[in-house]
Amino acid sequence: MSVFKKIDSKDVTITPFDVHKEYVINSANYSSSFGVQILGANYHSYSFADPIRGKSILNESKNLNGTYKSIIYDSVNHLYYRDPSNPSKNFGGNLPEKESRFLGETAHIISVPSTIYDLRILSGSILFKDHFMETLPLEREKQITDLPTYYTTPPLIANRWQFETSQSGLIDSLGTTALQQVTRSSGAPFLIQTGSQALVGTGSVMFKVSGYSTNADGTLTNIGGGIQLKPASDFTGSNIANWWTHYSTASNEGGQGSGTNEEHGMPFYNITMWVKPPDWNTMPNNVTGAPGRSTIITRDKNSYFELNMLTSSYGDNSNNPKGILPLQMFWGATGSNCTGENIQDIVDEGFGLATGSWNLVSVQQEFWPGDAYVGTSGSQYEELPPWGHNAAKTTLRIYRPDPIDERGFTVVKKVGYATASIFAPDLDWTNLDTRAVTSSIQYDRNLYIGSSGSYSQGASLPTVPGTATKDNAFTGSMDDIRFYESRLNDTQLTTLYRHPYLSLDQIAPMTASFNISDDGYGNFIEKNIDSTNFVSNDNLVGYYGFNDLFTVVNQTSGSSDLVLHKGQGPTKIKDLSPYNNHGISDKVKYTPGIAVFAQSGSNRSADSINYYQSSVQSGIRAQFNNSGSIRIPHHPKLNLGHPDGFAISFWVKIPENQIPGLNTITEIEAYGTTGEDGGAGGTSEPCVNLISGSTAGRDYVTLITKTGLSNISKLNNATGQYFKEYSNKGVNDIYPYKIELKNTHFQKNGKDIEFCETNKINTLIVRRSDGKSSAVIESTLPLSPLVDNHIVLEKSGDNLNLWINGRLDNTVVDKLGCTDNKSDIFFGDDGLGWVTGSNISQTTPYPVTPFSGSLDEVRFYNTALTENQVLSLYDNSWKESTAYQDNVVGNTFYEQGLLSLTNTNYPRYYSGSLHEGTATVGNPSTAIFSENFKLTLKNTRRIYEHKVRCHTKASDFNLSLNPTLLKPLIDECGNVTTSEELREFATKPDFNPYLTTVGLYDEYGRMLAVAKLAKPIQKLQNVDMTFIVRFDRQNTYLL
Repeated sequence: MSVFKKIDSKDVTITPFDVHKEYVINSANYSSSFGVQILGANYHSYSFADPIRGKSILNESKNLNGTYKSIIYDSVNHLYYRDPSNPSKNFGGNLPEKESRFLGETAHIISVPSTIYDLRILSGSILFKDHFMETLPLEREKQITDLPTYYTTPPLIANRWQFETSQSGLIDSLGTTALQQVTRSSGAPFLIQTGSQALVGTGSVMFKVSGYSTNADGTLTNIGGGIQLKPASDFTGSNIANWWTHYSTASNEGGQGSGTNEEHGMPFYNITMWVKPPDWNTMPNNVTGAPGRSTIITRDKNSYFELNMLTSSYGDNSNNPKGILPLQMFWGATGSNCTGENIQDIVDEGFGLATGSWNLVSVQQEFWPGDAYVGTSGSQYEELPPWGHNAAKTTLRIYRPDPIDERGFTVVKKVGYATASIFAPDLDWTNLDTRAVTSSIQYDRNLYIGSSGSYSQGASLPTVPGTATKDNAFTGSMDDIRFYESRLNDTQLTTLYRHPYLSLDQIAPMTASFNISDDGYGNFIEKNIDSTNFVSNDNLVGYYGFNDLFTVVNQTSGSSDLVLHKGQGPTKIKDLSPYNNHGISDKVKYTPGIAVFAQSGSNRSADSINYYQSSVQSGIRAQFNNSGSIRIPHHPKLNLGHPDGFAISFWVKIPENQIPGLNTITEIEAYGTTGEDGGAGGTSEPCVNLISGSTAGRDYVTLITKTGLSNISKLNNATGQYFKEYSNKGVNDIYPYKIELKNTHFQKNGKDIEFCETNKINTLIVRRSDGKSSAVIESTLPLSPLVDNHIVLEKSGDNLNLWINGRLDNTVVDKLGCTDNKSDIFFGDDGLGWVTGSNISQTTPYPVTPFSGSLDEVRFYNTALTENQVLSLYDNSWKESTAYQDNVVGNTFYEQGLLSLTNTNYPRYYSGSLHEGTATVGNPSTAIFSENFKLTLKNTRRIYEHKVRCHTKASDFNLSLNPTLLKPLIDECGNVTTSEELREFATKPDFNPYLTTVGLYDEYGRMLAVAKLAKPIQKLQNVDMTFIVRFDRQNTYLL
């Protein structure tokens, strides 16, 4: 018999296997439950905590856990991003050909503790989502018309009254001027309501009628009070110093002198307001208001306009199923110039407000006083319309809720003219017989809400303003009244109705969502970025995006040959194509890159993509300032002679005019001007009032060219060494592309034209030549200034195509022969500038054909593109930009438990409100993630399965240790104890004990494991038995 038996090492096997537990991390548990750290990392170009060379440590930006963001950046950069192409110098994966690493100016770092990830995060298990709404500041809005597409700036707002308690109710939220109360009634005619009564913010204004009187003709007049929004003196405008700068005929020459705001007022204005009339279902006898007519807003119905709500009564809603409160609109000039007043007809027409609900009301007036002035390029108004003598045009738009309409609202739009005749005659507005109102200050009239501000026709204002505004008092509420010194279109008002809080200098709220997963190689892939139409990197032969130059942002590269253009020194321009054909720049400034846009609607097209241009920017662009250029070394692939065609894609932004500059050699001699017989920018006859793009004297300025300068290796026979000789021989006769911006009215397709009115500046000109013949293509439309324009030059078969902002603009036949040369490639100027610029003794002016503006995301492909690929390159939308042809937005380092979002080309990853309130887009210091973020991952834990074979011979373990087998002993006191002697049945030969438990011990007798059998097994005589014990441990130690 034996109690312990030694196990042979051959009977022990250990098998490792990995298990993966899934963790779901969110805003509620990431820190408290899991110890996950979410950290910001910011690049810094200064010495850390050095108040002399950098900034004081007190001003260094910190994370919530007290770590410094710049230190986090330096640490992550050093460990993972310093030399991504060399795995031996970085932590992380060792397959650089499968991994894309780029650390931008800022990053988000998620650090998962080892207690969670254990050995490593399981490759391919990460899913990171976030979802929140965000608005972007609006810079320009695309306008699609039958004419060329143009862009408008956000509407100019002068006043906004939100009736907030924090603003003492009646203070203009854009200023400090209090509204003037006008009333003669006893008691308060209105009060500020707070809480749920308001639509926008915390307050609204509620009006009430104090009584009514009966007029001599039997009509009723509501008595109450209103509010004066703007005095008559405010209608000259405040946002634009002079709306009429385009008119400059001197009075001594028979003209009227320069037009001024004080003479003509503002050309238009728009008032938006939210109106909530009483619910007639809850009113006595179902009346729609007080007995008399109720004025909502007015600037004197006999002069400008007045909007009234008509009182009616309905015993039931059979004749008014939608519960409409009927309206009447006066268009000005005379009290009879108005819409109808038959209440049932008005209701049947649908001209009214929704009862007991908030309605958006917009009143817009447009004026054209006196003669139609002709403007010049760049002025606020290029040219007044030919009907400039006509009476003021008033547009009323009502947006009211309507559950039957699929949009959830109905729009009512009416237009009228301030004239005694409905059809505005083309007569002088001073002819009072026709009473055509053509100026915003023609009559001295204030703007009121809540009661009438109308006076007798032609009457002057009373000494005490508002004393006559006791009539037509309104019952109901108003909120968020805005006064714009701009026109508002239907799209803008629809947006405002859907988003009442929205300021119209913002883009409507958009989903700032992302859906990121890892690809198993350490790349974070954004699933929301559709890579279906990406142009293959196999066809990319040159890519210059400048996005790594955030380290020198707003600095100018340059040589030190001239004081005027001293800079930081030449800057290396990386080629991110597989060919690594890096370039260099001289006298070029690097600034924030192309704008982030928003799409209009859900249908993807050239018109809808990039519809709203925000002031948020992505990446880095190269800014040229009438001097300097970028030089890319010649590479055979950049001749783009592939039989499948080629494409050059780039973004360009031009100023309103090319920037004039001094000769950079002499610093005093200005360039000559373009056009016949000189003149400022070529404005000689017959091109009066038309200016060229520049007074810098260049008919064409260079954007991208493979002309001008090549280098040839020659042998020095004396030394036996090769040297490079620069030359322009041959490269200006044969070249694959020369892309220029036309800067004159006097040429078209490179040829002089007789009448410059048929031509425009700022068109693109592309030339190619095989030495025998050439191909020239010019855009049919000029580029829009101050807008990021996307250009694709593409050759497909025998067609040379020019795409502008996603649209095919022009096509010409191109059957040229070989256009290859050995010239370097230049951005922003001709290549000859690099010769003359390095030698100040040269008499040829330097630069040669300099460009003012910016270039970005310059790509060269050795294939033609499809329309969908062009759109993919064009789309830089907030939600799902494809302009960068990249869906890798960060990295994961599995063994270190580190996740990083590093691609700053997508600003939506740097907006959120998890910790620090609502983040501002483009302000990474306040951006973490939103409260909706969810991070799912699986860890990797290694488990070791131990299998132990326990062999027992027939003679082993035949004695049970069960104490019930021992005989009991009873002492003299009656106490029962056990003896060392077995009970009689246990001593017989046929006794076979049962096995229930197997215990494993180390050499010191310490128990390692206990195995319980599912049921007792009887130990058989003359039979050897083997028990196999399996158990798992996190280490290999056992025996």
